[in-house]
Amino acid sequence: MLFTLIAWLTGLLIFGGLKVLEALHSKDGGTGRKVSLIIPARNEEKNIGKLLESISKQKTVPHEVIVVDDNSSDGTAEIASDYNVKLVRLESDPPTGWIGKSWACWNGYLNSAGETLVFLDADVELSPEALGTIIDLQELKGGLVSVQPYHRMERFYESFSLVFNLIVVASLGNFMAGERNAPGAFGPCMVCSRSDYSDVGGHETIRSNVLDDIELGRAFRKSGFPVSNTFGGELISFRMYPGGIGEVLKGWGKNFAKGAGSTPPLTLLLMILWITGGFSTFLRLPIALGFQIQFIAFIIMYLAYAIQIYLYSRKIGSFSIGHALIFPVYFLFFFYTFIYSGLRTLLFRRVSWKGRDIDV
Repeated sequence: MLFTLIAWLTGLLIFGGLKVLEALHSKDGGTGRKVSLIIPARNEEKNIGKLLESISKQKTVPHEVIVVDDNSSDGTAEIASDYNVKLVRLESDPPTGWIGKSWACWNGYLNSAGETLVFLDADVELSPEALGTIIDLQELKGGLVSVQPYHRMERFYESFSLVFNLIVVASLGNFMAGERNAPGAFGPCMVCSRSDYSDVGGHETIRSNVLDDIELGRAFRKSGFPVSNTFGGELISFRMYPGGIGEVLKGWGKNFAKGAGSTPPLTLLLMILWITGGFSTFLRLPIALGFQIQFIAFIIMYLAYAIQIYLYSRKIGSFSIGHALIFPVYFLFFFYTFIYSGLRTLLFRRVSWKGRDIDV
């Protein structure tokens, strides 16, 4: 019981500093800076229109919106053409040594003119105040600012991302007490100045790394620039993996084991302790069934874990108390996906995503 209590308290340390993006209201709303929005897109015909529509409703108008069509086989480019965007077409796979997303982002940068660069995944959606807020935040913080969008779900299977969302929070470590500078960044939404990006070397400097967001954040830190991370809240959201449970498995499995290897050792140890404590609470319930006091104690700890998971997960996605109460189910899926990811990335050293094989 003492171990479980310590593990639960570890959760307070890991997630206690979780920050959610709130609207900032400057005098110019970011209009004093020339802003380039760069959107890497490969086979995103189901998402790109929603993002571009939300961009068209921004209170802060960007100087340019650049969609980089990464050799898509669907209607991504055609849909993007219906909007007032600069369309950059990549008609072949990335050169040797490049990962697809980094190649697309780099080409977007080469075709941009803005003083401030905003990189957005194609499945992101912005509220009307979002763009001005993140531009102002970057001006305030400096360096690289990244946002993990609020995970909006429509079907139950999407909730199997619950543990992964929490682990992503923990793995960066800057939401822990005493941490001020992040060891990495969130990939779906990143903002920086053009000059800082150029000084760091941009995506070219991390061109071969499948963990492009973490490595870009590290590149900024190595160059002496601050890295700040937050969560999208009501301003920035996305719907992850709407294609079924198989897409959830492949999406998280493509680089999760590799990401664990890049997590700071202390942070990784705390994460393992927290996960082990939560799952052991569930496993011990049947064992303690014949001992009334122990059984009640483990029921209390189980509910404590569920409440903790609910309070933190609701800040990062539309997770309910019902999802939190069945957290052992999500832990099991996490274990399965982690093993799958380990086999794909460490043994076979190859993953497949959006119709493209990636050497990891």
